[in-house]
Amino acid sequence: MKKRFGSMAIAIGLCFALAIPAFADENSTGTLYANANTAANVSQNKSSSGNAPIYVRNGESTPTYTDSTIGLGGAKIIMFKGNESGQQISIVIESNDGQLIVVDGGLKTNAPYLSKYIKSKGGKVAAWLLTHPHEDHVGALSVILEQQKVAGHPDFYDIDPGQIYFSFAPYSFYEQYEQGYRLPMIKEVMEDLAAYPAEKKHENSERGTTFSYGNVSVEILNTAYSIPIDTGNNSSICYMITINGKKLLITGDLPYEAAGKLLEELPPEKLKADIVQMAHHGQHGGSFAFYSTVAPKYALWPSSKELWDKRKDAFTEDQETYTIALTKFWTNKLGVEKNFVMADGNWILE
Repeated sequence: MKKRFGSMAIAIGLCFALAIPAFADENSTGTLYANANTAANVSQNKSSSGNAPIYVRNGESTPTYTDSTIGLGGAKIIMFKGNESGQQISIVIESNDGQLIVVDGGLKTNAPYLSKYIKSKGGKVAAWLLTHPHEDHVGALSVILEQQKVAGHPDFYDIDPGQIYFSFAPYSFYEQYEQGYRLPMIKEVMEDLAAYPAEKKHENSERGTTFSYGNVSVEILNTAYSIPIDTGNNSSICYMITINGKKLLITGDLPYEAAGKLLEELPPEKLKADIVQMAHHGQHGGSFAFYSTVAPKYALWPSSKELWDKRKDAFTEDQETYTIALTKFWTNKLGVEKNFVMADGNWILE
């Protein structure tokens, strides 16, 4: 991973690091990696008869936790870990009337897990929101689009991905500036979407475009930025999702540069949210100014255990590729009340 900071930024980070608490309380919930103050309202589903099925691979199940603190009025936000040990974004919003809105979907290897969940809810997705074309975001959808009609693939057969919303930079731009190993996935998902029915895809919708499914409304906050650094992540689309009056800000992998453009282009009230999905899995994403404007009470961290554990590290030049410690300090400073972390397992927020 490329270094992203100059000497001034490193100095600022070191100053922040001096004030970072030890987070000694954060493992007091046992196997959970969320803050200790999440423990009181958390319950673990022991079987697949709960709100979200638990699927087993290699003899190990993924725990599912339910938290009702936010108060979504009968709707749900589900952040999936699935069977993954790495990072991904796979989030499903379920409206009061059972309509599903999927955000990204996660890695290719998450496709069977996500597909089984969708099929357990009737097999139909109302809307699929994509942030940017990296595999840990669009891989599962790509598999579903390619395999859903193939005989012998019961996990994917007859799933309706619904209306798909996306905005990517031109492939030629990614080809010029993106890391080479990412290009095959970008090309693949672009080809998959090109073959998707025109009446069911919404490409490059303008900022301010809104749509609703049941009691869930969505506003698109930007189109893909063409920034010749960290190109794929900087092309992330942000969505403001309102669920029974509660606002969830989806940021994808929004880095500092794109976060700065959003701050320039949008009035502060457009970014304020009750819940924020931490940009780029909690590292190299957003900025203190960005999160200060959002002013969230709750944070979704789509972070792996390996990454989340680094929140205890000091922020030093040697560790600057892992800035999650600094990001966690920001959320503490802003008074975020609860952190829901993918490293724990699946989360169902009600």
